[in-house]
Amino acid sequence: MAATDPIRSTRRRRFAGFGLVAVLAVVLVAVVVVRGGGEKVINANGDVLVLVGKEDATDSTGLAKGVLADVGGCLGLVRDGDSPGEGLVLIWSHGTTIRTPDPLRVSTGDRTYEIGDTVRFGGEGMAALDESSYFYQQVPETCRSAGFWTMG
Repeated sequence: MAATDPIRSTRRRRFAGFGLVAVLAVVLVAVVVVRGGGEKVINANGDVLVLVGKEDATDSTGLAKGVLADVGGCLGLVRDGDSPGEGLVLIWSHGTTIRTPDPLRVSTGDRTYEIGDTVRFGGEGMAALDESSYFYQQVPETCRSAGFWTMG
């Protein structure tokens, strides 16, 4: 029986280890790329959550206008005629980012908004979140029970 070469064995183990790391890195990159186009909740540690939609935004079939505000714990829009605590929770366009958490400033495209700004957004409204929605378990009940506006 031939003696095992310790240097060759070490090289083989090292090569196998590098191969395993490379495979894991490829899987991780694939997961990040797939998840990157999906819905997400940002500002999770802040008082007001910001919901960001999928990469394929809805067509702008309507217009919502009002003042940016906290609507049940989520960033939303309070329109003229809404009662206190009412409004539409906004599902922002893909690529929206937080500029500063206090005061909350949100950027989408080349525009930056903050609570209290009077705004107009194209998009489409929904009466409530469907239980199968990604956001349903991610947001508080007070946010779930509001109407929603998906920005287009």
